[in-house]
Amino acid sequence: MKRIVILSLLLAQLSLRAQEVKQFSLQEALAFTEQNNLSYLNAQYDVQIAKETVKQTTSYGLPQVSASAGFQQYLTIPGNWVNNFTKTPGSSAPDFIFLRFQQEYSSNAAISVNQLLFDGTYIVGLRASKAFMGMSDLLKQKALRDAQLNVAKAYVTAVSTQKNLDLIQTNIKLLEKSLHDVTEMNKEGFVETLDVDRLTLSLRNLQLQKEKLENAIVITKNALKMQMGLPLETEIELTEDLEKLENSLSIEDITKTTFSSSNRIEHKLLEQSITLGNLDKQRYKASSLPSLIGFYQNQKSTLRSDFNFFQSNLPVNNSWVPSSVYGFNLRVPIFAGGLTQSKIREANIKIEKAKNDMANFERYAAFEYNNVVNSYEVNIQQAINQKENLVLAQKIYDKATLKYKEGVGSTLEIMQAETELRTANNNYMNAIYDLVISKIDYRTTTGTPLK
Repeated sequence: MKRIVILSLLLAQLSLRAQEVKQFSLQEALAFTEQNNLSYLNAQYDVQIAKETVKQTTSYGLPQVSASAGFQQYLTIPGNWVNNFTKTPGSSAPDFIFLRFQQEYSSNAAISVNQLLFDGTYIVGLRASKAFMGMSDLLKQKALRDAQLNVAKAYVTAVSTQKNLDLIQTNIKLLEKSLHDVTEMNKEGFVETLDVDRLTLSLRNLQLQKEKLENAIVITKNALKMQMGLPLETEIELTEDLEKLENSLSIEDITKTTFSSSNRIEHKLLEQSITLGNLDKQRYKASSLPSLIGFYQNQKSTLRSDFNFFQSNLPVNNSWVPSSVYGFNLRVPIFAGGLTQSKIREANIKIEKAKNDMANFERYAAFEYNNVVNSYEVNIQQAINQKENLVLAQKIYDKATLKYKEGVGSTLEIMQAETELRTANNNYMNAIYDLVISKIDYRTTTGTPLK
């Protein structure tokens, strides 16, 4: 019985958790994305990898210390045939004797230190690794910008769809009331059955639209959750509507703004690409310079005829014999078959390509900025006009409803006014949606963060 009670409590708790609804404003959604979007998290890992790459490159110029030890036993001791220097003339001794000069057991232990004293490619490589880290950091910023841009547009699409659904539901309620009133009047013989049929048809069409929008809500919210990094089964509620978003997404005065593509993250990435190309060229040139490495080694070794490494008080011929040496290794490249010059020419071509990409981006960024500014100005005027049309459509609908109640109007007039009001509402919401999107695009185009 206790187990059943505990299980019931656990299921109830899980059910409550499953039904918990997470609320998000746009800024909260952007902040959540920064913590949970997998593409951005991978970009952060890339920065950490770049940091480790810098450390690895730096380590080549630091002292390299290693220790070694060895032991060997000859199963067959090697030797050589030599002239029998003990043979006396006329004796029967052999002319050659076989001598073994190697002991059966040998062991050694050594410690070595190597230090890079000069290498042009290492110096340039250090600069290149730091520039590569800068590139990784810029890619991380771009990943966050792209993720938040996708989330912002998905958020706006979701709230726009929700607003359209709210409008449909409001229109359904109004039409249901009108249909009820007309049905009652039809029973009394004041209106024709045709009027009831017209309103019924209009109501059914709205209900079909409502079902489509409900499905669209699920799709747009799922798209938003995917971009944010939320599990699809999580229930979310968006706390901002289009008009609130339009007010909160403020942008600077366009007429006082001087556009510069250098504020864009893409421009910074291209600059870094050119820097890396120049460093590559310098590295290839530096490969023609000499390199110098210093070394030091301290070693002890011993040769023994018996395995007595763990015994003490041994004779002097079993002692460990020390030795130490230091020196320098100089490497001077003389001829590489034209490889170095070919790599330099290749680097020059890549740099020119990167410069062309930069010029092309600057042209495209200016083109994009002009389009965004034009769209923004048009969308502002469209929002103003559609707001005025909505006010006018509401007046017409109110007047048509009043006339119908006073017996001087028709259901056809009400239906037409209701259709015009619904269209005006949709047009206004679409205008606000376009305005919000143009503000987001303007911020993106000018390199202004959304968060």
